[in-house]
Amino acid sequence: MKHKKFNAVMAALSLLSILTGCGTSSSIHTPHTSSTVHVAYAGSLELLNNQFLGPAFEKSYHVHYQGQGGGSYGIAHEIAAGSIPANVFESIGYGPVKVLEPAKTSWAIAIASSPLVVAYNPHSRFAPELNQIRRGQKPLKDLFQLMAQSGFKLGRTNPNTDPQGQAFVMGIELAQKTYHLSPDIVSRILGPINTGGEIYTEEGILSLLQSGGLDASSAFLSEAVQRHLDYIMLPPTLNFSDPALASWYHSVHVTLSNGTVVYGTPLTIDVTIVGKPANPNAIQFVKFLLSKSGQSIFQHEGYHLFSPYVMGKSAALPQALRQELNHA
Repeated sequence: MKHKKFNAVMAALSLLSILTGCGTSSSIHTPHTSSTVHVAYAGSLELLNNQFLGPAFEKSYHVHYQGQGGGSYGIAHEIAAGSIPANVFESIGYGPVKVLEPAKTSWAIAIASSPLVVAYNPHSRFAPELNQIRRGQKPLKDLFQLMAQSGFKLGRTNPNTDPQGQAFVMGIELAQKTYHLSPDIVSRILGPINTGGEIYTEEGILSLLQSGGLDASSAFLSEAVQRHLDYIMLPPTLNFSDPALASWYHSVHVTLSNGTVVYGTPLTIDVTIVGKPANPNAIQFVKFLLSKSGQSIFQHEGYHLFSPYVMGKSAALPQALRQELNHA
């Protein structure tokens, strides 16, 4: 009797195994993910990665994507300390990548850029004038005089942890030089550079703008496009998006709270692989970013494309990525 019960149980288990196997093989729309790539990114790249690049990569490579964001410098220091897992790091500018050198990487690939813009709330009491500036009905120099007015609520990110925060400060300095504005307009717009009350986190600043907590905010064009924000375009001489204007950007600087002096550089998206030897899934992810599919996502989401180039030690670049660059 015991043998009959045992045989019956085994038969039932075998049938269940067969049925389960059939169910798995028929689920062709759900790719099997046997491994994970951990991607750390600048906070402004959160929407791009989590809603577009990550899902598209999973679908193409059947590798699970997991992302984590924050200010570029803050995230870089966490990676360097081993506080967060990261196989890939997407930085705004090469400066944060240097935090990981030489132990965790020695190179990065610049793959796209996103111009700085001034995003604004359409319900702000300053919106009528901001609309006129956006449409070209008033000169752009009026934007800076407007932001300097008492009562104008401007948001920006922290220059101590975020390249966007640094670039926005330097962009105001360049505007003062370009439009021959009053020398005190920089302090009137920004307040204390590193401790002003208008400093917010990169992840929360645009939500605050949309909720009406701010009249305007620094932003990347890509963020404004993705969030359907009203925004005012800045010329290449002020928006830090053009590698050809590197020497002009370098003419201004910002001094951080710890005394470090940071000079202006193009705000390119610089991607590197963390750790040596390079994680195979990380190589696949960076290859995807360089592929036609990856580049089309960047372009669709408001980023400016150019021929990708290597920063740092190009000899350390994995061969698979070197080949991909030749076809990019």
